[in-house]
Amino acid sequence: MSIKYEIHSIKNAKGTGKEQEFVRIFENQPQTDRQLESYIQDSCSLTKGDIQATLMTLRDCMIRELSHGNRFHIPEIGYFSLSVDLNLPDGKSLEKVRGDDISVRNIKFRPDAELLSEVKKNVRFERAKFSSKSRQYTEEELRERIKEYLAENNCITRRALEQHFGLRPSAALKCLRHFTETGLLKREGAKNSPVYFLNGK
Repeated sequence: MSIKYEIHSIKNAKGTGKEQEFVRIFENQPQTDRQLESYIQDSCSLTKGDIQATLMTLRDCMIRELSHGNRFHIPEIGYFSLSVDLNLPDGKSLEKVRGDDISVRNIKFRPDAELLSEVKKNVRFERAKFSSKSRQYTEEELRERIKEYLAENNCITRRALEQHFGLRPSAALKCLRHFTETGLLKREGAKNSPVYFLNGK
């Protein structure tokens, strides 16, 4: 199955005034525990109980090794290691840094060369026929479209902006917040599911 992708761009990338393009891929949902167990069981003689016990023991080993500052290697898969942060209070000198000032930020993964090579060899990309990018409007265009929508509908919501205006969720929320603050809209309803009306109605 091909991986769907689209091309995005960042304007004035790194303050150079130039536009930088990058690829965004559409990731599918990860397989479930049961799907993984079934796949492994069908591929070898292990039962689902064996697989569950092995995965839990592998997890325990990983916690133990990483907690002791060791890298953790799964043969033919790759290395896991810690990524840490220094949380230095204002005014505290580096000479006075203590263990409490350091925290785990994340767990890094570096694949084995052969695993990475196999993935590269098997992956296929296909340009998506749909887009996750918001449509571009001027403020005046958005204002007029919202007025037109509210002339035919009692209220407007974030979902309506996504479905009828082609905006992403973050852009739709930003739009509603802006037009509420500037007085075009008024917000009502529950905090987690508000609706917006034309101000003055």
